[in-house]
Amino acid sequence: MTFGNPWMLLGALGALIPLLVHLFDRRRPRPHPFGPLAFVLRSQKRTASRLKLKRLLLYALRTLILLAIPLALARPEFRSDAAAAQVVKGPAATAIILDASLSMRWSDGTSLFERGRDEARDALKDLLPEEPATVLVCTQSPAAPPPPGFDRGRLRGLVDEAKPTYGAADLSRCMDMAARALEENPMPGKRLVVVSDMTAGAFRLEAPPPTMKGPTGAPVKPEVVLRDAASGRDVLNNHAIVDLKVEPALQAGPRSFQFTFTVRNFGAEAVKDLEATVRVGEQTLAKGFVDVPAGGTTQKALTVRFPQGGTVVGQVSLAPDALAEDDKRAFVLPVPRALKALVVNGAPHATRYRDEAFFVDAALTAPGSPVEVATRDAEVGLREDFSTYDLVLLLNVAAPGADDAKRLADFVENGGGLFISMGDRVNTEEYNERLSGVLPRPLRLVRTSAEREDPEADTKTARLAKVSVEHVLFSPFTGRAEEGLIGARFFKYMLLEADNPRSPGASQVLATYEDGAPAVAVMRKGKGRVALFTSTVDRDWSDFAIRTSFLPLMQRFAAYLTGSLEEREEIRVRVGEGATLRPEGTQKVSAVRAPDGSEVPVKEQPDGSLVAGPVTEPGAYSVLGADGKLMPALSFAASLDPSESDLSRVPQDTLTAYFGEDTVKASSGDTDKPAVPLWTWLILAACLAFFFEGTLLRK
Repeated sequence: MTFGNPWMLLGALGALIPLLVHLFDRRRPRPHPFGPLAFVLRSQKRTASRLKLKRLLLYALRTLILLAIPLALARPEFRSDAAAAQVVKGPAATAIILDASLSMRWSDGTSLFERGRDEARDALKDLLPEEPATVLVCTQSPAAPPPPGFDRGRLRGLVDEAKPTYGAADLSRCMDMAARALEENPMPGKRLVVVSDMTAGAFRLEAPPPTMKGPTGAPVKPEVVLRDAASGRDVLNNHAIVDLKVEPALQAGPRSFQFTFTVRNFGAEAVKDLEATVRVGEQTLAKGFVDVPAGGTTQKALTVRFPQGGTVVGQVSLAPDALAEDDKRAFVLPVPRALKALVVNGAPHATRYRDEAFFVDAALTAPGSPVEVATRDAEVGLREDFSTYDLVLLLNVAAPGADDAKRLADFVENGGGLFISMGDRVNTEEYNERLSGVLPRPLRLVRTSAEREDPEADTKTARLAKVSVEHVLFSPFTGRAEEGLIGARFFKYMLLEADNPRSPGASQVLATYEDGAPAVAVMRKGKGRVALFTSTVDRDWSDFAIRTSFLPLMQRFAAYLTGSLEEREEIRVRVGEGATLRPEGTQKVSAVRAPDGSEVPVKEQPDGSLVAGPVTEPGAYSVLGADGKLMPALSFAASLDPSESDLSRVPQDTLTAYFGEDTVKASSGDTDKPAVPLWTWLILAACLAFFFEGTLLRK
């Protein structure tokens, strides 16, 4: 047995008072023979035993009253000898460390964090009045704890206001911070109270245990009290989405995507028929079921076809378990909108494969393409109302008249996309005169690198030498995909001037031939974009049209020129990290809002990019422009760190060996405490003794 206030035991000496009164109150009778009293003496003998019993009861009750009260004030508590030996002798400066990591959100009706807060409150109650204390809420980026003090109300407020986070918590680092805070206190005894679920990810057992400077300056180990918020559970079962990939599903049609998410079971039991869904808002777009073996990993793929284009914000989710936060993952997906393209065929041909527009039409109408194509010859196509289309493609078209050229320029100014390819019907002087406003660079002349009939054509033909794969247009063509570009042979191509005198510096060359001549030049004009391909899109000047890269490149040309091609790299950010945003052109970001509506701090970088965060919760983050409107192209989703979903617990013996058996004191919380403390029963016994004493005195 141990005592919370051992000096109160001095009051137990008061139990000697009834004994002393009993001893000093005894009188020795003197014999005085008196006849009339003989009758009384005979009666007294009959009641002597009863009176003696009453006096003994009064003595026992009074002794119990005077003994129970000081014992209750001393707050006795039954503990094992080993546990009692581990208690620090005398008062100690104490730091209470409360784990606020994601794993503490695990709940079986009551979350581990709520239980942890109760444990922290109990730890504060157990402190002696002369013991200073501090509280450290351990998060991914913990703040230094306040100096140890005696303001229990302030410390309880810190515990009450603490909230669980969505990130990991490094308890080893938090214990070091708490140890530094206790070093400044002159009290020789030091104690660290760790309130946690004791999961493996919370401790760095490869690092040395915390120490602090002793009175002589030598490092000493503090007493470590482990309070288990999980109440000694062997396993905390949990499954989680640990990865998500979203890829176009061309085989399912336009605007179709395949969602492949990896599910891992961290528990000891297999999971059967686990429901998996893809949702946008309250609408379920796809549903499936998955089985995951105990401790295993499974992938599930669901295909979704979106009815229209635009930026879609949604989430994939599993049937929730005790840790529901890692059973869902948000996504921000740019879905291509339907595009209307006008293909102006400058050189129609009765034989389909020799037709100027044959390969372009096949590429833009391939399965999965969002482009709706209308093909016209030059005479009819140039009379079309361009404003009803998103994209106009001039394929080996003779220079249009002045009125048609002006309408094309207005079409681009208002946000339309224009693609121009070369051919035998392109007159350089007429193009430079009539289309100078929309040409990225003026045309110069046609260069022939080799004739098709030349036996050495394979070695003489020009090939692409430099491609700007960092640009969004060519970004997919890396690795093996690059072979479809550099393997193409170009027999003829148009040479360009250095720059457009009407728009100097506006053009950009994205691909060149081996001699440095431009192959692809682009520019912005007003709200629209123009791309100039210096060879043909049929097989007259090159064999590029039959290369594997031609189809995807034409589709990307269509998306890029209409502004629907996703031009930012996918932003992958985890909770606790910052998201790098790269606004395009003159775009200005006024705010970044978290899923709960709070504003995320944004810091501008020297290169013009912005860093939002660190983000503190998972989900979709919205970005607002200078006008207060959403900027969907910059929106992003934050995910959880999968390592925090692993709730494997560190065995008690391992922690005891790590911290040192002479310093560790385990406390399993309320399960080790009696429902009613012993001192409460002592007070009740004293009250009952007082009642019975009064009853005996009245008789």
